[in-house]
Amino acid sequence: MSKYEFSRLQNLISKYHNFQVLREINEKDTKKSRQNIYSKLLIKNTYTAQLIILKILFFWISNGNIEKLVNAVVSLPASWSIKPGSFIPQLVIIFRIKGKTRSGNYSLHIPHYNGEKKPSLSSYQKGSFMTTLILKDGSSLVVNASSKREGERVVNQFSRYILSKYLSKDVRHSQNNKVKNDEMIPVRADYYPNGQEEAEPLWRYYF
Repeated sequence: MSKYEFSRLQNLISKYHNFQVLREINEKDTKKSRQNIYSKLLIKNTYTAQLIILKILFFWISNGNIEKLVNAVVSLPASWSIKPGSFIPQLVIIFRIKGKTRSGNYSLHIPHYNGEKKPSLSSYQKGSFMTTLILKDGSSLVVNASSKREGERVVNQFSRYILSKYLSKDVRHSQNNKVKNDEMIPVRADYYPNGQEEAEPLWRYYF
């Protein structure tokens, strides 16, 4: 590539990249500290190709754009140390902090999911109170909620979608003070009929 061609390409790339960076800086929910970081990722025409690549890569990774190219958030089936192993049917629900458009993603897993393709799941308050429903085969439904009552509410709601033969009344409570309180909104649900045996979900439902 000639110096002239590189200069034209560099100018095109910097214009597009800087437009994206400035748009993130001006977002209402972008914190001041993040704005300062983004401002350092703007590209000047005097930069080398290596520096340009590094700035673009850091920006795309830090604000989640790469995730959008791979269909937003990647969900992973959970694994339980139980007799059936990790290959039981389950629904992975992706939640996102209310008010966030790209970050704050969080997943919950419903083991022995009954296959319903349009689950009706509400938002919930995530927090430090852990509620765990132990199913008959040893797998579990775990919810970190803002209170014991909220945890039980969510567990009861999710339990409607668990195959009845696995349901039990073994509900346990504990507390983890490291979990931050946030209102979580359901974004997407991925169904894995064979758990971790599947590389991709059989179907996907958007809330």
